[in-house]
Amino acid sequence: MPMGLILNRENGGSLNGLWQEEQTTDTVGVVSGLGEAFIFVQRGKKWYKINGIWCPRCAGEFCEGGAVFEKEGSRGPGPAVLVVAASSVASFCLGPRHLSGDSNGTASWPISRHARGRDSQAWQKSVCQYKKSIDWWDRHQIERSFPSGERVSLAALYTEPVIIQKTKKGSFRDISVEELFNKSNIHLYYPTTIILQGNPGSGKSFIAQKIMLDWASEKRYLEHFDLAFCLRYEEVKCISKEMNLIELLSWNCSLTQDQTAEILQDSALRVLLIIDGLEDPDEFRFMCDEFCISSKFQKAPPEVIVCSLLRKRILPRTVLLITTRTEFPQGLLLIRQQRFSRIVGFSEKGVEEYFQKFFLKEKLFKKAYEFVRENESLITACSLPVMCWIICTVMRERYSEGADVTSGLETTTSMYVDFVFTLLEHHRQDLNQSVLTLLRSLGQLAERGMLEQQVLFEEKTMSDPAGNPFLCKREISQETMFSFMHRSFQEFFTALYYVLLDEEESKRKVRELLHTVEKGWALSCWSNRETKLEISKSKLLQPVILFLCGLCKKEWVSSFFEKHNMAVSVNIETQLKEWISQYSQRYQNEHMLFILHCLYELHEKNFIGKVVKQLDSIDLSDTLLKNADCWILRFCFQNCVSIGKLRLNITSDNLKILQSTQYSCEEMWLKVDHITDDAGDLISAFGEGKIGKELIIHQKPLKASLQKKNKSFCQEIITSIKDEDIMLCFRISVSRSKMRPLLLISELTLTCSRPEVSTVNWRIFLQKLQRLHSSQDLLADKFILQGVLQSVPGLKKVHFQIDKFTVEWIPTILSLVWTFPGLNELRINSAVSFIPFDIKQSLRESLTLTGWTLTVWRKSVLIEQDRKSFTEGLKTENIESKRAESSSGQSALGDSEVFTPECVQQDDEDKHKIIYRYGTLNVCL
Repeated sequence: MPMGLILNRENGGSLNGLWQEEQTTDTVGVVSGLGEAFIFVQRGKKWYKINGIWCPRCAGEFCEGGAVFEKEGSRGPGPAVLVVAASSVASFCLGPRHLSGDSNGTASWPISRHARGRDSQAWQKSVCQYKKSIDWWDRHQIERSFPSGERVSLAALYTEPVIIQKTKKGSFRDISVEELFNKSNIHLYYPTTIILQGNPGSGKSFIAQKIMLDWASEKRYLEHFDLAFCLRYEEVKCISKEMNLIELLSWNCSLTQDQTAEILQDSALRVLLIIDGLEDPDEFRFMCDEFCISSKFQKAPPEVIVCSLLRKRILPRTVLLITTRTEFPQGLLLIRQQRFSRIVGFSEKGVEEYFQKFFLKEKLFKKAYEFVRENESLITACSLPVMCWIICTVMRERYSEGADVTSGLETTTSMYVDFVFTLLEHHRQDLNQSVLTLLRSLGQLAERGMLEQQVLFEEKTMSDPAGNPFLCKREISQETMFSFMHRSFQEFFTALYYVLLDEEESKRKVRELLHTVEKGWALSCWSNRETKLEISKSKLLQPVILFLCGLCKKEWVSSFFEKHNMAVSVNIETQLKEWISQYSQRYQNEHMLFILHCLYELHEKNFIGKVVKQLDSIDLSDTLLKNADCWILRFCFQNCVSIGKLRLNITSDNLKILQSTQYSCEEMWLKVDHITDDAGDLISAFGEGKIGKELIIHQKPLKASLQKKNKSFCQEIITSIKDEDIMLCFRISVSRSKMRPLLLISELTLTCSRPEVSTVNWRIFLQKLQRLHSSQDLLADKFILQGVLQSVPGLKKVHFQIDKFTVEWIPTILSLVWTFPGLNELRINSAVSFIPFDIKQSLRESLTLTGWTLTVWRKSVLIEQDRKSFTEGLKTENIESKRAESSSGQSALGDSEVFTPECVQQDDEDKHKIIYRYGTLNVCL
C-alpha cells in the first residue's frame, strides 16, 4: 500500500499529512537534479519518467496520467524527495519556486522553465543580442531584385506560397507557415519533426529565413521557442573538420560557443532547429546508429551530427524543421512522429501579390500582371517564386527601355538568357573583364560545383568575385565565401560553359554529362550506398541537360551571342537529339517526363513529332503531373500526328489543359482525383475516333473517412470497341449511408454504334447520371433513368449491376422495354445471388410482350429479342399497339394473356437449372 506526501497549492506546498489508498498501485516522485525537476512513476520495482506538460493557467508544469513514459532503470537519477499517489498527480501544478524536501516534511515549488527562461537567466541578454543580429541580417540581406542596383529586404518582398499538408485521414489541406507549428505537436515530450518538401525554386530557403526573422521579431506563433537556429546543409557539407554540436550551432550565428553551451545546459528550454536544404536525405539511410553521437559535446563529422539530430540521439526535445527538394524517406528518423508538408508555389493570387510588391508603381504593376495573366506559359512559370522574380526583373527592364515584352519568353532557358543579358547590360561598365571571359569563368566555377556537389566557393579560388553580378557574398564563420544567386543559375552557367567551348571539348563534356545521367538511370533499381551516390549525382545534373536543350534554340539566343561575339557549338544539338531519340524508346516510363521537358526546351516542332510518333507508349502513371507538366505535354501533343498508349496520373483541373488541344491516340488510361462531367469531352473524342481502341478514366481510391466528402459520382469509366460497336461502362460510386436510392445502380454498361456515340452530349449525360446517383425518390429514379438512356440514341444493349433485385425493378424493366424498341438486350445482375420466387413470378406474369425472351439464372436477369420466332414487322406492329394502349390510358397488362409454364428442358450439368416456356418466354430457374 503506497504512502505519500500531498502538496497543498494554497499553503505554499507545506506538508499536509500522510495519505493512503488501498487501490493505488503507482507511486509518483518528484526528483530534483541539475536545475530542473523530474517527475517519476514507480510501478512495482521500476521507475519511469513522465512527460512534463506546460500549463498556461498557472504558468507552471503539471503531469497527468496516461502520459508518455520513458524507461529510466530501477530508480530515478537522484533521491526521491517527494512522493504522492498517482491519482493525485493531475490535481496540482508546480509553481515558480525550487522544490526541496527535508525530514520535517516541508516542501517548496520548483522553478518553471518559462519563468527561468524569461526572468532570471543571464543568457537572456545573449539571446536578445542574437535576435538583433538576425534582424540586422535581414536589413542587409539584399536581394538583387533590380539590375539598376535597387535592393529590397526579405520582409518587403515576402509573399506567402501555397503549402499543402497531408492529414491523418489521408486528405490534403492548405495551411499557412504559422500552421506548420502545431501547438499540440510542439509540446510533446518528443516533438513532431516538420518536413517541408518543394521543387527547386519553390521558396523553401525563403521560408526558412522568414521563420528565423519572425522568431527574432517575436511573432506570436513562435513565442513558445526560447531559442532558434538555422543550419544550411550546403554550408555544413563544406566543413571538413570534426566538431561538436555546440561548435556547429555557433559556426554561423552571432552566439559564441560559450554562450551556446551555457544556454543549452537548460534541457527544459524549447529549441527550434531548421535544417535548410537537406537535398538528399537518403544518404543518412546507410549511416548506422553506432556512428551517431549521444552527447552535444562529443566531436564528430558535421554529417554525423546532423544524422544524430534527425534520429533524436541529441537534443531529443528540439523541434526540427527540415526543408528538402526530394521526398523524405519514410522511417528514416528514429522517432516516427513526422509531419509532411509540401510547398506548391504561388497561387494566381500570390503571383498578383508578388507583382504588386515588386512593381511599386500601380500603373506598371497592372500592365505587367495583365500581360502575364493572359499568357498561360508565363502565369504557370510564375508559380515558382524564383521564376516569378526572374520574369518580373526582365519585364521591368523591357518596360523601362520600351522593348517588346512578348518576344522570347517561352521556355525556362529563354527566360534565363534574357535575365542574364539584362544584368550584363546594366553592369557592363563595372566589369573588369570582357563578357566572354566573365561567362567562361562563371561556367567553369559552376561546372566544378555541379560535379563536386558544391554550392559555396572560397574567395581565394575565384577571380574578382566581388564585382560579379551573378554571385552572392556569404560570411560564414568569419570567412568570406560566394555562391550563385540561386542554384538554378549554377546549372544554367554550367550549360552555357559547354556551349562556349571549342567543338571537340564541347562534344567531350556533353558526352560525359549524358553518360553520367544514363548511369544514374541504369542504377536506379539498386539501393546500396555507392549506387545512391551515382543516382543523386545524376538527378543533380539533369537540369544542365534541360538548359543545353534550350540553348540550342538559336532564334532566342542568337542576338545574345552575336552581341558579344560568341560562337556556339553546332555539335551539341546533334548530340542531344540523338540521345533523346535513343533513350525515349528505352525509358518510356520513369524518365519519360524528363525527356518531354527536354523536347519542350528544344521547341522544335518537327523533331517533337518524330520522337513521339516512334513511341509505343507514354506511361506517366507513377507521377502526379503538375500544372507546368501538363502545359509541356500539351505542347508536345500538339506537334505530333498520333500517340500510341497514353497513361497519365493527373488532377481533374489539369486534365482540362490536355483536353483543350487536338491530338489522337490509340489507348488512353487516366488516373484522376475525381471524375467530373468534363470526362464527357473525352468520350466524345472516342466517338469521333481521336481515341482509337480504349479509354479508361479511373478515380483514385479514397479512404472510407473521405468518401462522404467526395463529390464524385463515378468511380470509373471504360470505353472500348467490341464487335465494331462501342461499349461504355460507368462504375457508379455507391453511398454507404442508410438513405440510398431504391433503384441503386452500381454499374451501367451501354452498347451502341460509333457514329451515334459521336452525336451524344456526354457532359449532359453525366450530369443526368449524377442526378440519378443522388436521387432518393422511386418515381423520380425511373424517369431519370429513362432520361439518362434516352440521351443515347440507337442503344443496342443495356446492362445494370444493382445492389438487390426487388419488386420495384419490374415496372422499370417494362418501361425500358417499351421505350427502346431498338434494344436487343437488357441484362440485370444483382449482388445478392438469391432472387425471391414471388419476384420471378411477378416478372413472369408482367412481361407479356411477344417477341422477347426472359432468362433468370441465379443473380442475373436477361431479356432479349427472339428474332427467330417473329418477323421484324410483327414485332414493330406489336410495339406500336402496346404504345397506343398505354397512351389511351389502358393498362398494358389488362388484356395480356397469362401462359401456363411448361417444363421444356432440364440441364443435366446443373440440376438446379430448369427452363420453363410460357408463350415465347423462357424462364431459367
